Amino acid sequence: MLIASIEEAVDLGALGIIGGIGGIYICFYVIAMGIAITLFVFWLISIIDISQRKNEDFPSATDNSKTTWLIVLLVTLIMPVAAGVAGIVYYVNVVKKVPRSNTEKPVLPPDEPKTPQS
Repeated sequence: MLIASIEEAVDLGALGIIGGIGGIYICFYVIAMGIAITLFVFWLISIIDISQRKNEDFPSATDNSKTTWLIVLLVTLIMPVAAGVAGIVYYVNVVKKVPRSNTEKPVLPPDEPKTPQS
């Protein structure tokens, strides 16, 4: 009886340790996936911003800065963490320094004068 209860206690203790380690592993996995998804979304937003930004809206006034940033962001897609870091670098160097110009605002016709109704 005593030996059986000791064996059961050891088995339950081992299962508790394995379960605890597995729980910690799952928590780290969930946190890492959350960070990876966040970095991917940041990279995707950077790609969208590059496609909508005019070439003269980049801080360096060279003709190929839009192309350079696009190539850098597309090449870094191979390594997801590098893609997220490249997206953050793009945001700090381009989006923060030079906001996108909104010169394409819709032109509305002037309001018609109201005539008094009889």
